[in-house]
Amino acid sequence: KMPFEIKSEQDIEKVMGKMNTLAPMITTSCVTGQGMDLLQKMLFALPKRRKHEKKVERPFEFLVEDIFNVPGVGSVVSGFVNAGQLSVGSNAHVYVGPTDDGTFIKTVAKSAHIARISTNHVTCGQNACLALALSKDLRKKLRRGMVVLKESASSTKEFEAEICVLKGVGTTIRKSYQAYVHILNVRQSAYARKIEIVKAVPGIPSSHTAQYGEDNEVVLRPGSRAKVRFEFAQRPEYIRPGMRMLFRDGRVRGVGLVTAIPTVDPVR
Repeated sequence: KMPFEIKSEQDIEKVMGKMNTLAPMITTSCVTGQGMDLLQKMLFALPKRRKHEKKVERPFEFLVEDIFNVPGVGSVVSGFVNAGQLSVGSNAHVYVGPTDDGTFIKTVAKSAHIARISTNHVTCGQNACLALALSKDLRKKLRRGMVVLKESASSTKEFEAEICVLKGVGTTIRKSYQAYVHILNVRQSAYARKIEIVKAVPGIPSSHTAQYGEDNEVVLRPGSRAKVRFEFAQRPEYIRPGMRMLFRDGRVRGVGLVTAIPTVDPVR
């Protein structure tokens, strides 16, 4: 990319359509405040990475990121509305889970807050807090990484994903390899139960595909691409096809995309 110095609002309009070839530069000063107005306008003019308004019609999906116990209110979960919308109240029945045994808890979303302001409606793209009607025994089952859904769903311990190993000097990934997996708000160790070589992708060198080792087993090294079936080490999670994932282990880093959920022994 070529550096491009921004000195006026007209320069911001010019660079917006050429972000793939130009690297904007803005001179700022924390003492005099010079260039801060241009920096703010530049940031607000950047296109959104995700257009959540397209996910309004999808089923409600709330990612639990933190849990609180508020006196006089009860259990409160905070997180991000990833899809759909919900109107809270006495008739707002939702499902929270999965728990350690893979089941979902049916409850009621009593109220909601956005930026400490009470609201009756939450929609995708918002960070919100939901107050749930749960007993003391059920409160102990809440944890980070859960989801709040409007419709009943199933959890799974296994999933298939197409992955790419980004880096990992001196590391070879084989069957039974264990790594720490991040899928949205889910964070848990997982084992590689099955590794398959994916078909050659046009434009990608053959060195970027998985190789066979000495025992005729598939091995992955930095730059390799493969289809892997993972199994969570501890408990089932709510995973659906299309979710992006990241796995890490020491110096190893890799990314992937969840492609399928096996239908073997689903937990509801």
